[in-house]
Amino acid sequence: MTAAAMGASTLRTFAARLRATAPVSARILSELASELDKGGPVADLLCSHSAVHSPLFGVQALAGVRLLMLSGRAPELTERFTSAHAAAMAGESDSAALLTWLAARSAIIENPGEILAALDRTVQQHQPKTAGFLLRGLTMIGAPKVRLLELGACAGLNLILDHYRWFGLGWEWGDKDSPVRLAAAGPQPPNLRIVDRAGCDLQPRDPADPKHAMILQSFIPPEHDALRWDLDDAIELAAKVGVKVARSPAGRWLRENLVPPEDRTTYTVIWHSSFWSYLTEDERHEIETTLTAAAGSMPLARVAYESTDFRSNPRLTVTIYS
Repeated sequence: MTAAAMGASTLRTFAARLRATAPVSARILSELASELDKGGPVADLLCSHSAVHSPLFGVQALAGVRLLMLSGRAPELTERFTSAHAAAMAGESDSAALLTWLAARSAIIENPGEILAALDRTVQQHQPKTAGFLLRGLTMIGAPKVRLLELGACAGLNLILDHYRWFGLGWEWGDKDSPVRLAAAGPQPPNLRIVDRAGCDLQPRDPADPKHAMILQSFIPPEHDALRWDLDDAIELAAKVGVKVARSPAGRWLRENLVPPEDRTTYTVIWHSSFWSYLTEDERHEIETTLTAAAGSMPLARVAYESTDFRSNPRLTVTIYS
């Protein structure tokens, strides 16, 4: 299969997933796939990048188009998209969606550097709601005091889960005055306190930096308003909390930071989500070896919300090492 055919197939798969909830974005992806089929300047640009072979190519391509809108580089596209979204919500003709695609095509051709830069970036669909799975894992562990270390922490939005307000069936947990208010599943969490928190990432995002915030926002289709609102509130809160994420490979950072805490009653929890699939077998082995070696010197667990590959649904796992 050629690079163009592979890329077109990936774009169409992602478009099908978005069609029900983000129809205008899905139309852009479908038209992008057709461009790859027939060739031309857009196809030449996208196929010049190795990301065309990735199962996440559709996510990266759409994020690149979305970033052009967020940065103000594609005002016509932004205007067309708003009209097309309103038309789609009203169940009207898709002619507005076609005009939106034509504006998107022009924006891609006029901003090749920005599109290629988007394809260079690791996918960072960094939603605060993902921390709900971490909360479920911490509830299973049941430790009153936790030191939280996150691998692939991005902007640290999961590290501040206790600064959010969570609403479960018959219970609430977290900061009652938090601007980030999220639904949660499972039993009521215990009275736990996060006494220390830290994380690492190859491409950490600073929530206080508007450019970094914009990159995180670009991974949400414009139609997904609720997700965007939650993300914006979480980014603003993370900037106030001031959590810092180190730029480092996960294996090396874990070796340097996984030392026994001063308070031996504190439970150390390693957390990661949408991270494991990016690692090589050697990198996974390095992390597992570090965790196994540290198990004799501290109470230690790992909470992970991961899929077996980029195409499957993630699963929550809790591993108790000691």
